[in-house]
Amino acid sequence: MTSTQLLGQHRGPLGDERLPWDDPAFELDPYPWYARVQAESPVFVDERGVFVVTKYEDVMTFGKQPSMSVEPGWAQAGPWAVVRETMIGRDDPDHTRLRRQTNKWFTPKLVQNWVTTTAAVTDELLDAMPGDTIDGWHDLAVVPTHRTMCRVLQLPGQAAHQVKAAMERTMPMLSARPRLGALEDAGRAFDSLTAHLSELMEPKRREPGDGLADMLLEAADRGDMSLEEAHATILMLYTLGHMDVGYLVAAGFLVFTQRPDVFRDFRDRPELRDAIVNEIVRFDPPELSFYRTATQDLTIRGVDIPAGSTVRYMIGAANRDPDYFDDPQTFDHHRPMEHSRNLSFGVGLHSCAGQVISRAEARAIFETVAARFSAIELAEPVVMDNTDFSRHFKKLSLRLIP
Repeated sequence: MTSTQLLGQHRGPLGDERLPWDDPAFELDPYPWYARVQAESPVFVDERGVFVVTKYEDVMTFGKQPSMSVEPGWAQAGPWAVVRETMIGRDDPDHTRLRRQTNKWFTPKLVQNWVTTTAAVTDELLDAMPGDTIDGWHDLAVVPTHRTMCRVLQLPGQAAHQVKAAMERTMPMLSARPRLGALEDAGRAFDSLTAHLSELMEPKRREPGDGLADMLLEAADRGDMSLEEAHATILMLYTLGHMDVGYLVAAGFLVFTQRPDVFRDFRDRPELRDAIVNEIVRFDPPELSFYRTATQDLTIRGVDIPAGSTVRYMIGAANRDPDYFDDPQTFDHHRPMEHSRNLSFGVGLHSCAGQVISRAEARAIFETVAARFSAIELAEPVVMDNTDFSRHFKKLSLRLIP
């Protein structure tokens, strides 16, 4: 995030209605606006002076260029400034140096070991389910993924509800037009999370283990990273370990309620499972955009972008670009692999380091449910709390049918 993201602290009339960042209808379903902008003005400057890029080819091409920096502006990012001490907030060479400390923990081989926890926790929650309904967001998405990350870190995993509630308070400030009090509430939430994690980490100094949290502290002791970088990385993994992947799991369950044929295919045709997960990732990503700062002058589709400008790359729009995806507004898990590559996990150097485990966790949860149930229905209307930046379930009441 850059300083221009914080300019909307005082809400007022929007200067540009092409993508009305804080319109409730837009927050609920931005895709009609994305489609119109892609057709009429695929690159434009919003009322904050931010350059908005919406086409797949442009996001893929320019979003990963070395001249697009993630570093400027973190000093003005409020409580989210902690990210500047992690690989998320650094350009190379620091990005690669910090990423190296976690990469080996999320190899495909190790991930298959970690997701045994995901499946076991899901089974445990299903065993304890009262009646035939369950919250597909908290119980089936948040708890299994949080506890899986806690296993990786080797930290206690009983605080999923506390972590989820706190992170729900940190995210609204990332909107282009933050709600009144969002910055202050995010600060209080981060303070509580930092204090909570400090309590969990104290025993690590007295009796080190062999989890990722311990290895990051050892890396700091060796000088491979600073202690601030180690603490920030642990905080991000612990607090964000359920968020994006949890959203994808819940979004997948919502698809299964709307498209019973997709759930049947997932249950009965194992060869389609990865394609179904991939289409869930494309169709409804948890984060709709990412920001960069241009360090050189550039031009995208005839629009000149001076060095120093903030550029917002719209993942959600790119994932439904009709110039790249056939019938992009339709969930279609039969898309040819060469035409299904979406941008939900980012592009280039800063593509998500956790995408392998995220996909595997989602598949493990869906497989556990599919092994026990033949159909999924909505038991109550879905409750969501979205912004222009990210999407969030509040409640997803599911009825599971044997």
